[in-house]
Amino acid sequence: MSKKAVIYIRTSSEKQGDKASPIEQEADCRKYAEENNLIVVNVYKDIERYRVKNKIIEPSGTRPDRPALLAMLNDAAQGQFDIILAWREDRLYRGMRAMLLVLETIQENKITIMLARETFDAKMAPLKAWVAGMELDGIKERMTMGVKARLRAGKANAGRDRYGYQRNGEVIEVVEDEAKWVQQIFAWYTERVPILEIRRRLIQAGAPQKGGNAYRKTEWSKNVIQFILGAAKEYAFGIKTQSRGGETFDIPVEPIIDMATYEKFLEVRQSNINHPARHIKQNYLIGGLLYCTCDRKWGARTMPSMRLNKEGQWVKKAEYGRYYCRQEHEEYISPDCPRTIASGKADSVVWGKVSEAINKPEILLAQARKMVAELQDNAEALDAEQDRIQKELDSLTMERQWIITQARKGAITESDMDYQLGALTMQELSLKREYADIGQAVNIHALGDWETKVVEYLADLQAGLNSLNFTPKNDEERAEIFEFKKQAVNTLVKRVTIDRNRELKVDIRINLLNLYQDNLNQTNDRNTNHPQRLEGKNKGKIKTAGIHPGWRYFLSAANAIHYF
Repeated sequence: MSKKAVIYIRTSSEKQGDKASPIEQEADCRKYAEENNLIVVNVYKDIERYRVKNKIIEPSGTRPDRPALLAMLNDAAQGQFDIILAWREDRLYRGMRAMLLVLETIQENKITIMLARETFDAKMAPLKAWVAGMELDGIKERMTMGVKARLRAGKANAGRDRYGYQRNGEVIEVVEDEAKWVQQIFAWYTERVPILEIRRRLIQAGAPQKGGNAYRKTEWSKNVIQFILGAAKEYAFGIKTQSRGGETFDIPVEPIIDMATYEKFLEVRQSNINHPARHIKQNYLIGGLLYCTCDRKWGARTMPSMRLNKEGQWVKKAEYGRYYCRQEHEEYISPDCPRTIASGKADSVVWGKVSEAINKPEILLAQARKMVAELQDNAEALDAEQDRIQKELDSLTMERQWIITQARKGAITESDMDYQLGALTMQELSLKREYADIGQAVNIHALGDWETKVVEYLADLQAGLNSLNFTPKNDEERAEIFEFKKQAVNTLVKRVTIDRNRELKVDIRINLLNLYQDNLNQTNDRNTNHPQRLEGKNKGKIKTAGIHPGWRYFLSAANAIHYF
């Protein structure tokens, strides 16, 4: 039976011993395919320059990002052919990084490589990959040792320049135009000027930020100012701390603030810690769940209610809780954001809607059936998506190794290497989070008789709700009631949205994806810490024996179960 083959063609202006036009390469490959009874199903050509970010580059054999090469390897992973046919081995790769990418793909997908003008030794491919990997590890280790040696000698290495400083070769120098604003920020802070007022003054005065006129989403954000204040010790003692290979190094630099300013800063900072404003003292039922049109998660704070006594002094009468929007940059505050709401009012509204949902189990169950059906239909696609993400992660690993190699060869600077490795790390984190989320969805297969479990969970939640129909007599009972409510809210509420009129929309959902793990924990949890309905002489108390552990499972499913 004839095997399916594809032809790969590459030309560029790079120096190489034997050159052949795309026409000649394809002709030789087709002749070879005919002689070996191969069916050519596709031809991939990297013969034109292409764009990478802002650069136009040649399809060099050292580059693993060639468009046609990546398309061919992707099709290989989909099982579209059995053989890759090229003119010579150097058409596929001429560098370590590209070689690793090709060899890994053919090994994982059992693809054969054939060459029209040479003989490809399949037995040598794993050895080549192993040798390349060992060499990269050695290069990375030698580079780390070299960087540590420079840091021990007090020489600046690649890394982020702190505001007020910049690197000049291996020396860190003071930037006068920035240093004066560092001093001004600390002067304002020690005068107890609020951070947002410091921000306003910096913007009004046109104070430069690091990077000059570079675009920023938020000019002089609060976090930037806090970052500068958080480096007070470095600014006062004249040190730049860098880490490499698990070791920390202090590089001497010129101080920017004097010790008197530093000591005053510590005094003000300590007073803010000892007497924190807006300290949370109350129980907040929907803490961490409330959002507004600014798309920010709201915080919670306890505020004192003050009154004048007979002596004309202001004294604290009581304390009350409020939820508030955390968006503090005026230019990003939505006109539909109400800014605050009393916690008691918000908690009462949300609990009423959660209670209504608990008392309508048939609605939640019907929507759960719909969600499970959709998850089961999508299971195959999710598996394929996991495979795609894993391949992207593997590709990033090889790209990381290639960047280290280029830095070792001197093709890129260490600063460029650190910048590129940092960008790859962010991509890896994003892909890993995506992979984990998909993994949760795929676990729907492990639920087994999920519907029976959901029915039991909802029934026990309803029983727990009915047990709350009494007036608590002491703080302990009030705490137990709040704990049950909080657990129920965390179980069923994904998000609470507030509008300009302080109307609350509650997104009620059920997490089916964690039922499997909860089911494993039933034996140990069934008889501890679960409220039950009250009967007879126990009326007025909350016991901890009857509620099913399902009322504690958290919400993570992508489909809404019910809205109120």
